[in-house]
Amino acid sequence: MILVFAGCGDDGDDQASQPPDEVQQEIRQFSLVRMLNGKTKWKLKADTSTFLDSERVRLGKTELRIFGDKGDEKMIIRGDHGEVNERTHNIKITGNVVGTSSDGGQLLTEELYWRDRTGKIYTLPGVEVTITYEDSVIVGEELDADPELETAKLKDVTGTIRSEENVRVADQAFRKSLSKKGKGRGK
Repeated sequence: MILVFAGCGDDGDDQASQPPDEVQQEIRQFSLVRMLNGKTKWKLKADTSTFLDSERVRLGKTELRIFGDKGDEKMIIRGDHGEVNERTHNIKITGNVVGTSSDGGQLLTEELYWRDRTGKIYTLPGVEVTITYEDSVIVGEELDADPELETAKLKDVTGTIRSEENVRVADQAFRKSLSKKGKGRGK
């Protein structure tokens, strides 16, 4: 018995001619852990993942947990989408990005990157970032920071920084100015 199949046109199954962003494999409930010298550096989770090529994975709802040298959690970053490069271990998170540091500081932006080699988070030029601690707010662009937000560089910065000490000093100065005004009225 001889079977002969013939067809016309492109059936789209030519793997060699696929563009780089064409889907290779899709997975639900993606999870990846980055270990370095026996310690967890970060944990990445997403509700969906699409393997684009041998290095890049596009992610659905994304959560990145970054850990310090002692294994303590430094920051949790969540966003609508993400992408991880499995060779460099660099991560991009986009869409309604919210980062919460271990001491309660919060970072809001539309796009945030993790550079694995340096252990820093950053944004590209023109991307606005809002950092909030208690009642202090800083807004700027081109963030370059450690995950604890203890050291952060920003350009075009505006904001209001308040602390209990600042409020106490301002209150004392205000009361002092009132007492001086009151003394001068009687003369």
